[in-house]
Amino acid sequence: MLRKLLVGYDGSAQAERALDFAIGIASENEGSEIHVAYVVQKPAGIPDPVPDEVLESIRRAGKEELMNAERLVKKNLIDVAVHLEVGNPGEKLLELAGRLKPDLVVLGTLQHSASERLLGTVSSYFLKSRSYPLLIVP
Repeated sequence: MLRKLLVGYDGSAQAERALDFAIGIASENEGSEIHVAYVVQKPAGIPDPVPDEVLESIRRAGKEELMNAERLVKKNLIDVAVHLEVGNPGEKLLELAGRLKPDLVVLGTLQHSASERLLGTVSSYFLKSRSYPLLIVP
C-alpha cells in the first residue's frame, strides 16, 4: 500500500502533472496522504547575502503555489500536508523525504541536456540516493 506520497511541486506544468498522478494513486489507496513540497532557492545572479525582501517575495510566491496545490488535493478528499523549504531543491527534498519516510516520491521532469544531467536535477538526487521509490512523471 502506498500510504504516504511526497510530491515536489513548483507550480509548473510538469509539477501539476506529477501532483495529478499522485492524486490518482492516493485515490486508489484508502487512507493515503500527500505531502506537497515547494523549495525556495536563491535567484540566479543575485550575490550573497540575498536581501530579505527578495527572499520574502519568493517565499510568498511559494506559499501561494502550495495553497493552490493543497486546494487541488483537498478537492479530491485526500489528506494533505504542505512543506515550504529553502535551499537547493534536490537536497532539501531529499532531506524532507528523510524526515517523512514516504512510500513513494513523485516528481515532474523536463527533457534535460547532457550538461544539466551532469550538474544534477532534482530527480537525480533521488536516483543517486536509492533510498525511496521514485516515480518521474514526464
